[in-house]
Amino acid sequence: MIKLSIVIPCFNEDKNIFFLFEKIERLLANNNSVEIIIVDNGSTDYTHQKIVNSKLFKEKKINFLKIKKNIGYGHGIMTGVNVASGNYIGWCHADLQTEPIDVLNAYTKNLNTIENELCVIKGLRKNRNFFDSMFTFGMSLFASIIFLKKINDINAQPKIFPKTFLNYFKEYPKDFSLDLYFLVMAKINNYKTINYNVIMKKRLYGQAKGGGTLKGKINLIKRTFIYIIKLRIKLWNL
Repeated sequence: MIKLSIVIPCFNEDKNIFFLFEKIERLLANNNSVEIIIVDNGSTDYTHQKIVNSKLFKEKKINFLKIKKNIGYGHGIMTGVNVASGNYIGWCHADLQTEPIDVLNAYTKNLNTIENELCVIKGLRKNRNFFDSMFTFGMSLFASIIFLKKINDINAQPKIFPKTFLNYFKEYPKDFSLDLYFLVMAKINNYKTINYNVIMKKRLYGQAKGGGTLKGKINLIKRTFIYIIKLRIKLWNL
């Protein structure tokens, strides 16, 4: 019986696939109640070839989904979430700054709480540089003021939730706003948010798809602020 499904979207991560799959293989060797769902989110490099040539794929130890064209981070994650068979579902990125084992550890450590209370689990990133921390603080503060709810470290991984929580995912965003939407839906539906400390690791290869560069961070700030306002207005009108 699958208890935990872990969704990992991959977009142009061909240089990280080998290292990611090494860690997945070790995780699965000791946990037969965990399902791994890999989503190739419209990659244009060799990500697809690396996945289908892997031992995990050939031995059918992972559930693999291929999206032909990337239409957003949120769409990639939810494509995997919507086929998950676990009672609990989590997601993390393929860049290994947060690892699949972090998802399992966060779930295991808080298992008693998540089974007996209405709650979700989110990462709380440690070992970050000052600039990134201030950038995150600013976005969290703005969101908290607008929604009148305490919201912190919006884009931190992992995110974990009971499958029944999907009842609130009616009109989720298909871009990087999905993490914010997740937290807001939890808050307004009276789900307790459990923070789980994760040590941020250095990305081995490639570039962050969201706010990896200064330009990327500025664009992410703009998109996030606009989405916060739109979501707030939408919630007012319900």
